Amino acid sequence: MAGAVRIKHSGTNITTDIIQGLQELTAAELKVRTAQIITTEFAGTTGVASLRVDTTGAPTNFTSVGTFVDTVRDDAVGTHPTDGATTAVNTYTFSQGSSTATDGKTAIPLRFTSEELEQASDAEIDSDILDHVIAGMVAQGANVCGQYYIAASAPSGGTWTDRGSIVDTQNDGSGTTTKKLWQKTAPTTVPGDNEFRTLTKMADDNSVQEMTESEVASLVGRFRNRIMSNNIGKYEVSTAAPTSGGTWQQQGETLTDQVKDTATYAYEGSYTGSYTGTYDGTYTGYYDGTYNGSYAANYSGFAGTSYTGSYTGNYTGTYTGSYDGSFSGDFTGYYDGVTIISTSTTASSKKLFLRIA
Repeated sequence: MAGAVRIKHSGTNITTDIIQGLQELTAAELKVRTAQIITTEFAGTTGVASLRVDTTGAPTNFTSVGTFVDTVRDDAVGTHPTDGATTAVNTYTFSQGSSTATDGKTAIPLRFTSEELEQASDAEIDSDILDHVIAGMVAQGANVCGQYYIAASAPSGGTWTDRGSIVDTQNDGSGTTTKKLWQKTAPTTVPGDNEFRTLTKMADDNSVQEMTESEVASLVGRFRNRIMSNNIGKYEVSTAAPTSGGTWQQQGETLTDQVKDTATYAYEGSYTGSYTGTYDGTYTGYYDGTYNGSYAANYSGFAGTSYTGSYTGNYTGTYTGSYDGSFSGDFTGYYDGVTIISTSTTASSKKLFLRIA
């Protein structure tokens, strides 16, 4: 047998069926009272392994775990013609505390080895106690808190605290949505004081005593560091769950960047300006240029012989064909134009993922 120990309490006299004394805490028991104390302490402050969202990038001692960009059309609904361009309103950076937390434990838990009772080493605290507490948090049981969630409103169960807003803006105001990053800061169910009594310590007089709630809470620094070193409890914001590095679970709703649609319509109206391109049709008027072909002179009723060659000068008449060049002036009629319309389409989407294994 090897693991953290607790004092077995009984509210009645000792009998052969009700034994009091030292017992090893099971993994399931560590996920109740011990996990409730440590995760509540974790959720009460911001630091290593905490998640936040900002519009100014990741702050000092935090590392970006993904971004969500809110974009809008540059032109208002009904604008035509338009190039349909978009502009970023805000870039929301999600980041997780990535420095090293101070190990501020004020008591050392006791553990069983195969032969004796002894104080746990730091490595044993991590593997025999904190790994079970972290597993309880990512499993999101009723007795723990600390996890994060994306939703428009607070999830049910326990107490959830607003850790920041993510807004998807629409340039006409319709359809603008706000979602929040929530953290569970109090469990759904707080276990009773006598339910799965928690860790023990060696007192100054070498007696075995139960650790106080504040002494158990002082393990939160190691708890934070263990999340970042062992990766369970890390977050990522991306379009889909990571395909490597363990098992990931979506936390809450999907963030979507909605932008107004565009459509092409034929408009009737007048256009004044220069048009460059090819015009196919009939042109009547003067054409000044070089004419190649046969020319038969006609002078005072005398028809001369045909002359083949080039004639440069003014040609009066009707010319039918394609004319390639620039035309300046007024154009009245129909033309196609791109228009911003009232419906919207998802331009991009992101999800919050938690590594659970």
